[in-house]
Amino acid sequence: MNRRLRLIALLMVVVAAAGAAWVFAATRSASPATNALLEIRWHGNGIVLQGTVRDAATQQVLVEGATARLGGEANQVVDWLDIAPAALPVADAASLASLIRLGQEGWHLQRHATEAWLAVQSPDDGHSTQAKQLLQRAFGPEVTIRLIPLS
Repeated sequence: MNRRLRLIALLMVVVAAAGAAWVFAATRSASPATNALLEIRWHGNGIVLQGTVRDAATQQVLVEGATARLGGEANQVVDWLDIAPAALPVADAASLASLIRLGQEGWHLQRHATEAWLAVQSPDDGHSTQAKQLLQRAFGPEVTIRLIPLS
């Protein structure tokens, strides 16, 4: 009988954990548009574009920027950019495409509603300074731009 109670208790813990994980996953995917994220990662001789943009024109400019950086190798651009009218605005898509071409292996950009951060090898070098300027033009003056060192 004692063994049966332990088994039931263990099953209840497993079911509770699975339920909590399901609720967490459901609330993350149902986040409001103001929490929409645009993310770019440079790695492994490729570029990952992920998140949402407001229109097909912005999506196309970013994919073309990534393809140009990779020497025309479009198959190295992993593109998960969804189009959603409520996505965070991109003030100057051409500046963001220039950043994509400038980026270096390991860089990682995340854009949130009021700030964007770019992880770089050295926040004080010329590439990073130029990247910060491009980001400010890309996202506009109301978005705080932060450069952080890669760890």
